[in-house]
Amino acid sequence: MVKSEQPWRVLASRPVQQNKAWVAHLKGVGFATLEVPLLEIVTATTPEQLQAIKQIILDFDQFDGVIFVSQNAVQHTWAWLDQYWPQLPTAMNYFAVGQKTACEITKLLLPQSTGGVTAAVEAMNSEELLSLDALQQVENKKILICRGIGGRTTLAEQLQARGARVSYCELYERALPKSAISELAANKFSDERDLLSVFSGETLENLVQAMRLAELSLQHLPLLVPGERVAAAARVAGFQQLIIARNASEPEMLAALTQFIQTSG
Repeated sequence: MVKSEQPWRVLASRPVQQNKAWVAHLKGVGFATLEVPLLEIVTATTPEQLQAIKQIILDFDQFDGVIFVSQNAVQHTWAWLDQYWPQLPTAMNYFAVGQKTACEITKLLLPQSTGGVTAAVEAMNSEELLSLDALQQVENKKILICRGIGGRTTLAEQLQARGARVSYCELYERALPKSAISELAANKFSDERDLLSVFSGETLENLVQAMRLAELSLQHLPLLVPGERVAAAARVAGFQQLIIARNASEPEMLAALTQFIQTSG
């Protein structure tokens, strides 16, 4: 438990649905929270985007393996598959970045398939997934990456370097919620008892953008981040005190945060 007459307050910045669980975890161990979602998942809507997705979905059985980068990617892909595939292709090899992503695959896709899921569950990033045995020998294999529009290219580049033929299915966009700027600006932050948390590089970028538009300078506050890659980006953005979790799972983020509080007094 976090023991203090005045508890630390954590900026909870996850997308609305995911933020609920994060806030519950924080309050469960005694933190106060400031709920300002800094990432919004917006479904692809343009005719060009929808046609590109539809074509990939219709060709779903032509791929040797499918990589999902997030829970959102699984959920959006499933919504399309449910329209066009009464029975999913069998023996499909699925790959997941993160344990929760793997759980979504197991819940939504595997009941209709004899395939399996291979997941990166330690660092929970592209680099860990690329290190797994199942993605070493991929020459001439057709690999589909289901993700949001844009983002990191590490997975595709490394798999192509190993001889794979890689396609993207880009299903949604990640945006800064319109309300985030005014919600941040409306709050007074304490140097002694406030800290920030982000679960991804995209959320960090949105935090920096929202701070700029709200005319706030919060880089001196402690910032909780998932792993060294996001930490490096935070340093470039000027954050001075970083709390670095092993990965972006809520238990690991909470463990890193709790340890920081215990050592800070």
